[in-house]
Amino acid sequence: MSFRSPNFFVVGAPKCGTTALYHALLRHPEVFLPHSDEPGKYWISKEPHFFADDLGIEDWIRLSREEDYRALFSGAGDRPRVGEVSALYLFSSSAPRRILDYCGDSVRIIILLRPPVDWMRSWHHDCLRYAHEDIGDFRTALEAGPEREEGRELHHQCGFKGCLNYRKLARFHESVERYFEVFGRERVKVHLLEDLNRDPEGVLREVASFLGISPEPLSSIERQNDSAVLSRTHLWEFRIRRALGNRPLGNRLFAAIPRGPLRLYRKAVARWLPPLSDKLIDPDLRAALIGEFRPEVEKLGRLIGRDLSHWNE
Repeated sequence: MSFRSPNFFVVGAPKCGTTALYHALLRHPEVFLPHSDEPGKYWISKEPHFFADDLGIEDWIRLSREEDYRALFSGAGDRPRVGEVSALYLFSSSAPRRILDYCGDSVRIIILLRPPVDWMRSWHHDCLRYAHEDIGDFRTALEAGPEREEGRELHHQCGFKGCLNYRKLARFHESVERYFEVFGRERVKVHLLEDLNRDPEGVLREVASFLGISPEPLSSIERQNDSAVLSRTHLWEFRIRRALGNRPLGNRLFAAIPRGPLRLYRKAVARWLPPLSDKLIDPDLRAALIGEFRPEVEKLGRLIGRDLSHWNE
């Protein structure tokens, strides 16, 4: 069967419900999305980031060869909607034009957003969770953004080297406007995470209408990819697990570690050491960031036609 290029994209932002929407659409009989149940292939199948060649995403978490990308869609069959969900496309300067040139002018784009201050903290926590980030203090990580933009202050195991300037990425207005300019407003749909949380069925009906598919199978949506407080020793524990998982018999060796002593160790760490990340923001820092991003929020609201003044409270 000939290759069928995607005709819709969920382009982000990450930590705004993209994975939840992916799993809801994955169950729809009129939709094809790449998927793998293999733990090592799940993320790169779901989020190949093929068109984001400017974000410094390492090849071990991104597909850069066209033949590998095309293979993801070999099972699309005759389903009317073939899609891709790569949550960092929103921040890529090159992705919109590359998507248009590769997939044609009938492509539809879905964007999900949340308040920029909350988004920065959530993305920072997630990058810590997967060891792309190694600065546990949120304020310090924010301040390191410009140096990281120039390739400094980056951990050698970071897979998202161009995605850690949190302040720059959180200026959603510029990113959304880029997609409007390339695809036209009629083919770009913007949703807010707060709408997805408050009225998931309503948002799913809007998504179905936008994609021209039946709304009936899209009756529910489940939160995905949540993470708890990260312990002070999380980074080295995660790197050990990843190193073992990449070696023969590594997973068996890790599974053989007695659970009892491991639980006692983690309780002691949680009791005596402050967490690496608890997803909270210092109130003074939050207030300062809300003030800093107030003009950005106002511009974004005007761009998408939504009153976002409550984001500044």
